[in-house]
Amino acid sequence: MNIDNNEKRARFNALPSPEVNSDEVRNIPVTGGGYVGRIVEWLKSKGVLGQYKNDETGWDNIAVNRSSVRNVTHHDAGLGKIALLEASPDLIKNGVFLETNPKNQHGLTSHIFAGKAAIDGITYAVSYVVREDANGRRYYDHSLTKIEALDRIDDQALVPADAPQKRVTAQTTRPEREPTGEKTTVNILKKHLGVNTKNKLLPNP
Repeated sequence: MNIDNNEKRARFNALPSPEVNSDEVRNIPVTGGGYVGRIVEWLKSKGVLGQYKNDETGWDNIAVNRSSVRNVTHHDAGLGKIALLEASPDLIKNGVFLETNPKNQHGLTSHIFAGKAAIDGITYAVSYVVREDANGRRYYDHSLTKIEALDRIDDQALVPADAPQKRVTAQTTRPEREPTGEKTTVNILKKHLGVNTKNKLLPNP
C-alpha cells in the first residue's frame, strides 16, 4: 500500500462524515460501577458490536467488541469520544490506511487509519488504531483533531481544547502505561495528511 500522501489526503477529503450526538452518552450513568457494560449495552442496541471490513485494505473481521469499548473509555475519554464509538463501523469501512507500527513488547501490531466524523455538529479528523495479534484484529482506540489543524503551517498537530469532551489528549499507539515518547495517532495523521503545508502563503496582516 505505497500511496502518496497527496493521494491519501484526496481520499480523506472525499470521505463521508457520519454524524453522532453525545446526548445519549451524557444520559448513561457514570457512577455506581459497570460503566463499560452500560456503554456496551447501548452499542448493542445500535447494532454496532460485530466484525467489519476496511474497503481500502480488504482486511475483514475487524472486531468492535467489549475490549474496544474498554480501551476507548479508559483513554482519557470524554462524551464526544465515547459517542464516536457509534460510528466505528463506518470509520472501519471507509478508513484511509496510514501506516503500521511494528509489534510492541506485548506482541501487538498497530495499524493506523484516518477517517472523518461529525460530533455534535462539528466535523473532526479521526485517527484510529486497529490492533492485531495472533487472534486477529480489533478496533482499539481513536483520537480527534480539527480538520484545519492538519494544515497548520507551524506543523503542530493539535488536539482542540474546545472538542466536545471532558478531557482531550492525543492517544498513543501503545497500550496505556507504556513508556513515553511513542508517536501519537494525531501526529501520524498529520504526517500523512498535512501535506504541502510549507508552500502555503501566510495571510496579509
